[in-house]
Amino acid sequence: MDWFEIILYAIVTVYVVSMIYVLFYGLLNSVKDSTDFFRGNVFGLPKKEFGWHFENYAQVLDDFKVTDLSGNDVYLLEMFFNSLAYAVLMSLFCMATQIVTSYAIAKYNFKLKPVLYGVAVVVMLLPIIGSLASEVQMADAFGFTNNLIGVCIMKCKYPGLYFLVFYATFKGVSWTYAEAAQIDGAGHFKIFLQVMLPLIKSTIFAVFILLFIEYWNDYYTPMVFLPNKPTLSYGLFRFQSDNNTSTSPPIQLAACILACLPVLVLFAAFKDKIMGNVTMGGIKG
Repeated sequence: MDWFEIILYAIVTVYVVSMIYVLFYGLLNSVKDSTDFFRGNVFGLPKKEFGWHFENYAQVLDDFKVTDLSGNDVYLLEMFFNSLAYAVLMSLFCMATQIVTSYAIAKYNFKLKPVLYGVAVVVMLLPIIGSLASEVQMADAFGFTNNLIGVCIMKCKYPGLYFLVFYATFKGVSWTYAEAAQIDGAGHFKIFLQVMLPLIKSTIFAVFILLFIEYWNDYYTPMVFLPNKPTLSYGLFRFQSDNNTSTSPPIQLAACILACLPVLVLFAAFKDKIMGNVTMGGIKG
């Protein structure tokens, strides 16, 4: 093992330990009494005179709420379903755009092919800054504000890392499968749906999980375009940045743990499939 590998492993180890520490800190303090926390017991176990307060997680259901622009209180369960709908739909819309575009560029020759591929690479290297104002005007003009489907349509785009993943995956699929289907009378659309997509279903599933996690944690887009449909991430942002809240830090940490729990469970359940199938070349699974 050379020095580069030693340094690399050391950096990764420090990063992993820091992530575990943050999670441990949140779990430990989420079951403490507020008095115990404010008296300086931040890193230790709950003291005997205060005990363990697992009921903090039940109290979150009553205390964790935000007020939308219409003046309505939105509680944790409603924010949970808002997050679920937002993460699923945004993942499907974005992934569908990337799959269709990457397939066309990987398998067909047309004049705009190098332009579309070049745009995807350039946008990744040079992200567009300051597009929020135009997006807000577009949302207002088309009535996309507080419209989940409209926001999904407006935000879905093909440039990005997963476009390159799908492009490399389709490049690794032999066109012989399509030729055999054409002999049987299948058209291009049927080949795409019934031949090509099933061959890369493992990659599609892995990318969907990663996109779902990304959008589950996204608070910026719901904050700007879906203020009356707050998600858990946006709710936590509002909940913790509200100076008028009387909720104690242990309750806030319990809310954070509950918001992270679905993502942690999802990643733990499918980590092997994710790592084994998101690859830049060929098909796995």
